[in-house]
Amino acid sequence: MTRYRLRVSLVESEPEIWRAFDIDGRLRLRMLHLALQTIMGWRESHLHAFTDTDPYARGSQGRRWESPDFEGAEGSLSEEDFTVDDVLGSIDALWYEYDFGDGWIHRLDVIERAPDDPHLAPVVLLEGANRGPFEDSGGVGGYYEKLEIAADPRHPEHGEITEWIRATVGPWAPQQPGAIDLIGTQSELNLMFNPQGSGFSPYDMSGLVKSEEHRRAGDLDEASPLVTLASELPPPIRSELRQHLHFTNVLEPTGIDDETAARIIRPFAWLMDAVGPDGIALTSAGWMPPATVLAGMTELDWLDDWIGKGNREDLTPPIAMLRESAQRMGLVRAQKGRLLLSAAAKKAQGDPLAQLRLVATGLYRKLSDAETDAAVLLLIAIADGTAPEERWKAVAFGLQMCGWKSSSGWAFTPSDISHATFHVRHVLDQIGESSRRSRTRAEDPDVKLFATEALR
Repeated sequence: MTRYRLRVSLVESEPEIWRAFDIDGRLRLRMLHLALQTIMGWRESHLHAFTDTDPYARGSQGRRWESPDFEGAEGSLSEEDFTVDDVLGSIDALWYEYDFGDGWIHRLDVIERAPDDPHLAPVVLLEGANRGPFEDSGGVGGYYEKLEIAADPRHPEHGEITEWIRATVGPWAPQQPGAIDLIGTQSELNLMFNPQGSGFSPYDMSGLVKSEEHRRAGDLDEASPLVTLASELPPPIRSELRQHLHFTNVLEPTGIDDETAARIIRPFAWLMDAVGPDGIALTSAGWMPPATVLAGMTELDWLDDWIGKGNREDLTPPIAMLRESAQRMGLVRAQKGRLLLSAAAKKAQGDPLAQLRLVATGLYRKLSDAETDAAVLLLIAIADGTAPEERWKAVAFGLQMCGWKSSSGWAFTPSDISHATFHVRHVLDQIGESSRRSRTRAEDPDVKLFATEALR
């Protein structure tokens, strides 16, 4: 069987958008379509067709292959019934049109034919240049026009176009026209065409859980909320997220040691230590004793920034919020007038890494499905370095892609996202040695480390 080396170019793109790749001639044209969607960065949201003549050439006539899932043009053939070898065995060029409205025409040229090598993946991306255009940007002319406007802050439509690009592209696909991720794209091709050899579990629909023989300590497992979120996304968006996570090293094990873990969860560790194995007797009103509250405010260095005595829980929100978060996360519980440690918290006492895992997993406890997705999306935006003022947009995009809608039915607003992430933000406000003060800083390394760990 023959293996084909192809060069695909987006017609009329300048600078040229192109890729070179090898493909097994036994694959159906349908698989070639999916490969092209992946390597060009399309989202498979429009119709497509293959033709063996330029579809826009005058008097163009020839064979046309379309998906059998849709009623095609009269005389068109099914892309499921023909292999790459059937089509390219006798011709040297093929055209692929995607989105008949925008009219993205790709020309595929046969560079080389060679005997197939069974040791190679069915599709191998070799090289290329420039990211594929934004979906629905109005064809090649519309795409380059939008790039020019986005690059010119003085253009009257600059704000409108940059916002359109942000909303269309989202936080995970690169917006820079010269961007291309060959390694990440090849990983996607391996998942699609060679799942057994990809290094990922064939039972993991998110494509994030490695098979047992490839796993390292600290890699994601199937229980990760990130895995659940990814499995809810449309496949092309899931592909963008996977490549983004790899590119930004969010999937790399954190390697947090005991000292770092203790620093990250210091406020929660203080509370668990204060409660201790015997618990704390609460006041008749159900509050922690004033001495305990004052000790917490003092030991956590929160008293200097607080107006008041800092010894009544009902008048000291930092301690009240810490306890509220700890109860929701299952670290402590109130029972018969006492504040008690959970069984898991008792077991983790004196072990900062175990306590960190308790806080990280407890973060999602008692959240609705939508709140859980919002929490994961916020943690991704923190872990990947998204600017704080842009994070709500990343959460909004992800929720939309998962199929969630705002209460009004319109686009998500900052207020919507603030409400959806209320509980997780309370926890993040209490992370680290300088937790109360860190909220005023643009970045906090402890919060970023915690976010990366909590995604596991």
